[in-house]
Amino acid sequence: IYRRYFKFGGDFMMTIIYNEDISLSNANAIVNASNGWGYMGGQRCIDMRQRGVAESIQYVSRGAIEKLSRKVCKKHPFGLNPGSIFITAAPNMKTDYIIHAVTMRTPGSRAKLKTIKALIPQIIKVSEQRNFKQVAIPLLGTGTGGLSIEDVYKLFEDLLPDSFVEFLLYTSFKDEFYIDNYIEKKNEILKG
Repeated sequence: IYRRYFKFGGDFMMTIIYNEDISLSNANAIVNASNGWGYMGGQRCIDMRQRGVAESIQYVSRGAIEKLSRKVCKKHPFGLNPGSIFITAAPNMKTDYIIHAVTMRTPGSRAKLKTIKALIPQIIKVSEQRNFKQVAIPLLGTGTGGLSIEDVYKLFEDLLPDSFVEFLLYTSFKDEFYIDNYIEKKNEILKG
């Protein structure tokens, strides 16, 4: 477990946290790559810790957040559209809120990069409106959603610096290779 710090001009900083469980973060909010129906793994994820951000949140919250998430999504007959966000409280967790970023309509679907690009400014906006100091965020859409780690990291680097909020990017050691590869390519182009 270790952290790397990146400064992107001005006072903005993104911290990359490798191999820590995002659901144990004490940031003001945790971003969850949600589906439009609000499911977060059901009973199997309450009974036993599973891989994935939503599943880990489901386990730590003992199912409380999925209930809140489903309640919001049930208000929409076909679920929420990809690109939507909503916020719930975070009972039983160290954080206060979960920012649900809808990356796919149905559980297990594929995500689209344009959806992630549309979500990032909304996440920044709601984080600033609520005066969050820190927000824990995963590489949205790179798990079940199937998106490229490098492509999503590039979006984060391009779009997150527009905020005073410190974003804590939670990722695994396997993702470090892709992130470092992207940074190396970028530096070669800049030296060019």
